[in-house]
Amino acid sequence: MAEGMRLKARSSTNSREELPVGAGPVRSCIGCGARRSQEELIRLGVGPEGGVVVDGRRKLPGRGAYLCGVGCLAAAVKRKAFGRAFRGKAGPVDPSLLGQALESVPGRGGATGGSGR
Repeated sequence: MAEGMRLKARSSTNSREELPVGAGPVRSCIGCGARRSQEELIRLGVGPEGGVVVDGRRKLPGRGAYLCGVGCLAAAVKRKAFGRAFRGKAGPVDPSLLGQALESVPGRGGATGGSGR
């Protein structure tokens, strides 16, 4: 590398909230793109039948995807984010069934989610 040339660290141009140090793992919502602590997001996984399901216990094998809440579900479906998040391994997504499951997540009280761009 020539002297004087530096590699720039890739930085986000979006103004995003700074998370506190030690907040634990950080994940992005596939609906609105908000970066939050993993504990604040709802994990989705591919169930035994190949469909996308809410992983309340966070124990399903393989890749997971995260949503802020029900409000970000429509944005994720519109953006076709499930296919990318699960790298094509998920079957068709039924938004109505998934929405009902998201609303029944304990401790969430039917959280509406992020901006839902």
